[in-house]
Amino acid sequence: MPRLCHPRRTARVRLLFLLAALGGTACTPYAVHTTAQPLRRGETSSGTIFTVVPAGAKINDSTSHAMPSLDWERRSGFDDRSDIGLRINSASGAIVTYKRRLDGPTRKEGIGTALLVGAGFVNLGMHAHGEVTLVTSATDSGRTVTPYAGVRAIQIVPLSTDAVRDKPTFGVFGGTRLGGREGSVSLELGVFYDRSALGLRRNDLVVVPSVAFHGLSFRRLFVGAIPRGPGARPCAFASGCLRNR
Repeated sequence: MPRLCHPRRTARVRLLFLLAALGGTACTPYAVHTTAQPLRRGETSSGTIFTVVPAGAKINDSTSHAMPSLDWERRSGFDDRSDIGLRINSASGAIVTYKRRLDGPTRKEGIGTALLVGAGFVNLGMHAHGEVTLVTSATDSGRTVTPYAGVRAIQIVPLSTDAVRDKPTFGVFGGTRLGGREGSVSLELGVFYDRSALGLRRNDLVVVPSVAFHGLSFRRLFVGAIPRGPGARPCAFASGCLRNR
């Protein structure tokens, strides 16, 4: 007679798989959400990045779960052609990045190209993290729609004997930033070749959609869309409305 799985035991197994996945797929910072134009010296910007990996965790042969992650990033202008950033990755890691524009100073108009390099730790300190990204975009000064695209490579290295070893991750990405330098929203899609070290995914090709809010809190995003009295007009995240608040 076949054994029946106890519901609580099944739930515990799924939870363990999800926690294991959080130590793998969900903590990989696939999303980029930056243009080729660095911040000017003295400028700062904060952003929140929400990423989802569809079918990122395999529970069994017939069931998979999407794996979400939530990152926070703050960038500051460093000199006339570069900025630096700190990214808190899924509340389990920290990555410092340096972005330098390759084709001229920050204020140069037209299409630009920048190199982004970063290092830190992920998975609660179990792995060291390194990344290299090349991004091309239009200059975002004065624009409300800024497309960008690039290539990205990521490598994590075990820092403890219990940590799994992983192979390099390579991919391409593209996105569009909507809004100005005072506040914006960006939509991005990435495609990466990433072999799952824990065997939690069905294939090695990962499609990663993500959205980021730059310089905007959820309150500032949506409160402005609600009229506050006679004659009030909604402004959502329009740059001009944000400046007047």
